[in-house]
Amino acid sequence: MGYANEHAAQEDLDRTVSADFSGHDYPFDSSGEDQKSKDEIFDLIKRMEFTREAEIFKALGHPIRLKIVYGLLKVGGCNVKNMQECLGLHQATVSQHLIHLKTRGIIQSSRQGLEMVYTVTDNWAKCIVDNIEKNNVLAPYNSID
Repeated sequence: MGYANEHAAQEDLDRTVSADFSGHDYPFDSSGEDQKSKDEIFDLIKRMEFTREAEIFKALGHPIRLKIVYGLLKVGGCNVKNMQECLGLHQATVSQHLIHLKTRGIIQSSRQGLEMVYTVTDNWAKCIVDNIEKNNVLAPYNSID
């Protein structure tokens, strides 16, 4: 992404932050100290880029990739053949999703004998999947007999 796009995105974020936070009742009153804290928070938000986090959300935004990461976390690592059988997809489709996750640093592969075994290495991705599970989004699927 070029500077112009990042700069435009930052300006959009600045406008959004100003619009989203104005008019809401947050735990700040109009005294000087609370206003200073509020201004410090706004300044911090303006400086935050969230580029890496956004990439992870984009990568996990596809149901198949989310299933792959979820499954890898549950079993601790897996090869393409087992993923293909589990997901009911063609090997090429699974491989494309693995490439997407690997190039974003969410998973890594290691050779074990003749096969490549994939594991999740990104803590943000682990946290996202853990929170999905903790908030019972996956509850209907966790009671498999």
